[in-house]
This record gives sequence, structure tokens and C-alpha cells, in this order.
Amino acid sequence: MVDESPTRSRLRSELIRVRDLAGISARGMARTLGLNRGVVQRFDTGRGMLPLDRIEAWLDVCAVVGADRDRILGIAERATGETRPWRDLLERVGHLQADGRERESEAVAVVSFQPTVWPGLLQTPEYARLVLSAGHTTDVDGAVAARIARQQVLFEGATRFSWVLTEHVLRADLGRPDVLAAQLDRARSLARLDTVSIAVLPDSVPLLPWHNFLIWTPAEGDPYVTAELVHGSQEVHGREDVAEYRALWEKLERHARPFV
Repeated sequence: MVDESPTRSRLRSELIRVRDLAGISARGMARTLGLNRGVVQRFDTGRGMLPLDRIEAWLDVCAVVGADRDRILGIAERATGETRPWRDLLERVGHLQADGRERESEAVAVVSFQPTVWPGLLQTPEYARLVLSAGHTTDVDGAVAARIARQQVLFEGATRFSWVLTEHVLRADLGRPDVLAAQLDRARSLARLDTVSIAVLPDSVPLLPWHNFLIWTPAEGDPYVTAELVHGSQEVHGREDVAEYRALWEKLERHARPFV
């Protein structure tokens, strides 16, 4: 994944510090919190995040109280709903496709709402180039190649993907009607896969989320949300916040019709 943010790095250091002071191992913490050992290992190495209630339980186990507890929880509140600017995420890499591939490899299910363009895992190379060229990506050639390579996950069968798109996505040709026609053909083909579900939200439905979002359900650990905003990428781990996105997804899914 991309480099850990300074806020998350600080949180991780603080939680490891208080765990060490309490004389508790990573294995012991995982067992006490009822987590798979791999979840704590990923957190320890900066590759995973915990929701706020898990962090509170961690502090309880380590008997952290008073000002020290308040300070760490303040860091945790920022880290569990952090938005990172694109300029920071892309500072050392030309694209973020490796991050997406790693998330997909760790997930058993991904549901996503996309109001503007076809999702990356469904894109043709030509369509992907148009989308990536319009964004913050600096290495477009590398991003297109890596995005197409990521699509192999659809055929591996380990992860289930469900998308709801707006009708706008079916019509928006990005200035290239020929590219959109090929994109629609590609999507119809992929929609036949057992791992893929594509539905379309009619224009007449009075639901209009302001941005895209993905809900990731990892094989180990708690579900979390990512969303692409104009200025950056947001990742949400708060349990109540994730539940709000889940409720919205269920509404969208109920009103959407299958893509054919």
C-alpha cells in the first residue's frame, strides 16, 4: 500500500509503546481483543488500521487512563477518518494501482457506488487512459497497464465485487463515443462472471450521494470505507460511520436495476 500517514504512524507507535509497557505481546493483544493475529501484525507493520472501539479496548487492556489516554484517542479519532491529499499520496509514486491491488487481494467482498465513471476493474485500456489522464495520476502509461493487470482478480474467484452506477455513467462518453461503446461491451462481458454484480440507479430515483465510495470486507479484520474526493482520498474505519455507508449502499442497491 501507499506510505503510512504521519498520523497513523504516530498512533501505531503510541499503541505499541503502551502495549510494551504493559508487557503484552502482539499475540496476547490479538487474543485478548478477540482478533486474528494477522490483524494485529498488519497494524504493527503499518499495513492495517483498527476501528476506534478496538483502539479503546486496546487502551483498556493496557490500563491507559487520564491525559495519556485522551491524547492517544485524539490521535486515533483523526486516524480513523483521515483524508490524505492526492499530492501526498502521489509524491513518491506515479499512480496508486498497487494500493488497490493489495486491498483487493485482502478482501472477500467489495461493494461500490460510482456516480461518474466506470469502475477501474471494469475499464478497457482506452477508457482507463481517458479517466486517468483527467485526474492526478502522473504516470498514466504505468497506471493503465497496472489497472488492466488488476482485473485478473475478477477471474480468480476469491473476491466478490458489487457495483451500483448511476445512469449518467452509461451515457458519459468523455468526448469519445467509440471508447464508450467498447466500454459498454466490456462491461456486459464481465457482468456474466460469478464474481461480478453490476446494477444501475435510474435517474428517477431520489437518491444522490455526492461522491463515490467503496466498502471493503477483508478476510481478517473489520470492514472499512474508502472514498475518492476532489482533493484527496478518504479512509473511514469508525464502526458507526461504516454502518452509515452500509445503510446507504443497501438503499442504492434496492433501487438499482441489473445492468444488461
